[in-house]
Amino acid sequence: MSDTGILKKLSDFFLAPPKIDPDELKELLGEDDPVLLTVPALSCTYKPRAWVDRNTFFRSMLMLTKKRVLILKNSSKVNVLRDIELNSITHHKFGSTKSKGLKLEIKTVDAEDVIMFHQQYRKEFEELSGKFEEAMAQALELSAGGGETLFCMHCGVKIPATSVFCSSCGKKVRV
Repeated sequence: MSDTGILKKLSDFFLAPPKIDPDELKELLGEDDPVLLTVPALSCTYKPRAWVDRNTFFRSMLMLTKKRVLILKNSSKVNVLRDIELNSITHHKFGSTKSKGLKLEIKTVDAEDVIMFHQQYRKEFEELSGKFEEAMAQALELSAGGGETLFCMHCGVKIPATSVFCSSCGKKVRV
């Protein structure tokens, strides 16, 4: 087999979208947490505070719902690798890498996730960016109604959920 044939097979393996059982997914999410978008990911690097717990997951997918970000493994069953509630996200950033890949960085109080996407999913990545921002704004609105606290998405400081501006960095937290 030629080198290009091997590369094609590897590319097909890593870029093939995971197969998700709709019934299992419905059971996992419930009725009040609809899926907004799914995007195949090349990898997801999970960086918790404890270095020994760090991991990188390949051939996964990012699923954005109304309440959370899920990183799912490609398998016949729904296999959740990461479950990140939107209201626990302190900072997020969309961008590209030096190798012209696409990435999403998500920070919470106790971990950081870096999700990498292939260039061929640029359209889906751009759609994810827009839907992610909308979902984050809705998560802020929901948490504001409960007299709770939340984390500033710019600097990560805990602030009252009713705040319009962060008391630490001064940036606007509510649209």
